[in-house]
Amino acid sequence: MTTYSTLSDQELTALLARDDNNAFRTLYERHAQELYLTAFKKLPVPHLLEDLLQEVFLNLYRKRATLGEITNIRAYLHSALRNRIFNELRNSLIHEQHHQQVIIPEAAESACNYDLQLLEKRFGAALDRLSARSREIFLLSRRDELSYKEIAARLGISVKAVEKHMGKALQVMRSEFKDYSVVAAVCLAVTTHWK
Repeated sequence: MTTYSTLSDQELTALLARDDNNAFRTLYERHAQELYLTAFKKLPVPHLLEDLLQEVFLNLYRKRATLGEITNIRAYLHSALRNRIFNELRNSLIHEQHHQQVIIPEAAESACNYDLQLLEKRFGAALDRLSARSREIFLLSRRDELSYKEIAARLGISVKAVEKHMGKALQVMRSEFKDYSVVAAVCLAVTTHWK
């Protein structure tokens, strides 16, 4: 029996091209969390990111027969998610502009700055709802871009403990931003650069 977790991305991609659902599941488990965490740093709107991430993996599955052309599945997935986010933000902005009819550039910039301030305020409020340890771990992950393993080593705790605290932190963030306007997220996205 194949131990999928030991296979390389290229081997899994080849198996997926032959309709191997376990290979797909392994690719998802290997890359989904990293994709989400990377995107969340730039667009902290959990429900939107979850939907877009699901679309990326569904599209990967639909295109499984042609995956042989992809040499770096990790880079492909990051690029696909980034493109989906930019498309969503562009479409949301177009939709918003359509409803407002005419946007004066200065007014749009002012509104964007205001929305960004609100977004930052809500982010701070969400951080305040976390325990000291969960907040520390969340910031090490997001602000300092440390891996769970690096955080565990720095704090002298297990990777499982880091995962537990991150799970709690993400739950609070999802709750805080569940009803947040996508337009404010557009403002955040256009004022920061995607890595």
